Amino acid sequence: MKLIKKVAFLTRHISRCFSSEATAASTAITPRQNEIFNQEKERQLSLIKRIEKIEVDHIGADEPCKLAMNKYLSTPYNVAMHLNQRYMDRSAIAMVNGKPWHMLQPLTEDCELRFITLKDDDVTEVNQAFWKSCSLMMAAVLQSAFKDDIPVELARAPDIPITTGCFAYDVNLPFKWQPTREELICLNRQAFMMADRKVNFERLEVSREVANRIFEDNAYKKHQVEHTEADRVVLFRLGDFVDITDGPLITNTGFMGPHRYVFTCVHSVDDYLKPTNKLLRFQGVAVPSEFRVHHTTWSILEERARKPVLVDLAPNMKSRHRIDKAQEDTAS
Repeated sequence: MKLIKKVAFLTRHISRCFSSEATAASTAITPRQNEIFNQEKERQLSLIKRIEKIEVDHIGADEPCKLAMNKYLSTPYNVAMHLNQRYMDRSAIAMVNGKPWHMLQPLTEDCELRFITLKDDDVTEVNQAFWKSCSLMMAAVLQSAFKDDIPVELARAPDIPITTGCFAYDVNLPFKWQPTREELICLNRQAFMMADRKVNFERLEVSREVANRIFEDNAYKKHQVEHTEADRVVLFRLGDFVDITDGPLITNTGFMGPHRYVFTCVHSVDDYLKPTNKLLRFQGVAVPSEFRVHHTTWSILEERARKPVLVDLAPNMKSRHRIDKAQEDTAS
């Protein structure tokens, strides 16, 4: 069964599932989603009729200063450009008036701004952003990995605690599939290439109506839009892949270290929308590119991330006790 896109270094060994072009869209759905995304982005920009200035107070230990920036246009990354290359390269997220903020998200009012790196003393918020970004990147890889005639329905990134040692994404495939070691290596190779390209995570806040148009072919995303508590839906785009996540995410995929981002495990979980169906939960682990990790330590992290994680099996978490019990059974 030929299902997956081949990557050059494995073309002689894998023929089941991977397609020959890792960056190709899996279906015609992707161009349509991006067209709507681009139209909405342009529409929002067109609403800015005149440039207003805001005062941004950079409160970092180095180079504290006040800058006049453009309201609804300037981002923390633009602020970093006024300081030095170090802030541009190492800042994963920003704190704006004490709240975590995507580096490419426009500033909306006078604010205090502090840049956050993955090596700061307090990494609580940036660790969350890194883990969420890893999950979204996993979904982007999976969207482009399978041959065009294979319908891949990306469900959601489960809310998995960092303490489990892995990130994950739940996917609906039209067949039962247990990837071989070579196929996992092939997925890893695609992730390596994406990390090496330093692709930006692009944020856009849209109405429920626009979100439903973008995801009209995906029952899981429509369910997510329907059950979001906010009036607006936060989308992030990575390359051609568009997803729903509250964020913030890190600046770009360059913060994931090539060869230190891997798919580790694939297992079945209950489908919360289709009771007779099973979703595939893809798990992985990553280390930021700024960190050097000994191969022995990395092997331990990989082995831990291979253990199936059964938390957050449904968005509404109606059966928390049952889910926790399942997790305990897995750990035993």
